[in-house]
Amino acid sequence: MNRVRDVVQAVVAEHAVHELPLVEGLLRFDDERAVQVLGGQGRRREPLGFGFAEAAALVTPVVWLVLDQVARRGLDAATDSLMERWRRRVRRSLRLGPGEPPVVLPALDHAQLARVRERVLERAVERGMSSEEAEALADGVIARLATEPPGPGEVSAPREPPAAPTSPASS
Repeated sequence: MNRVRDVVQAVVAEHAVHELPLVEGLLRFDDERAVQVLGGQGRRREPLGFGFAEAAALVTPVVWLVLDQVARRGLDAATDSLMERWRRRVRRSLRLGPGEPPVVLPALDHAQLARVRERVLERAVERGMSSEEAEALADGVIARLATEPPGPGEVSAPREPPAAPTSPASS
């Protein structure tokens, strides 16, 4: 199973190792609270030591926010309905345990992975990354999602083998 937090941590470790303290700080929260912090909801100073403005150009919010949206709402959902938001607030206010379980990404086919890549690319460029950095980040996210082994009880979709390089026939 691909937990959003695990994918984020792996991608950040590969593409922005200097952001690992940020990720470690976010891992103290449940996923819903981490998304609130990264999304700038409330706009107040957060326990991580900075607010949304300071996180705008970082890799962590780009990856976490895109993957969270994919996991919770699917690729095509734009916004929650008012009723869904109300239910979430009621559940949060009644919660007695340590928090929500980590958000898990669904299995994604090739077309869906391509759309996730586009979303990461768009969000990264919007947040000030260069095209080259955004491309590398998007490719890293997709590589992580495409190579994650299935969890218990999951069936892995057959992956297409990489195309073999073509070379002139040797005589």
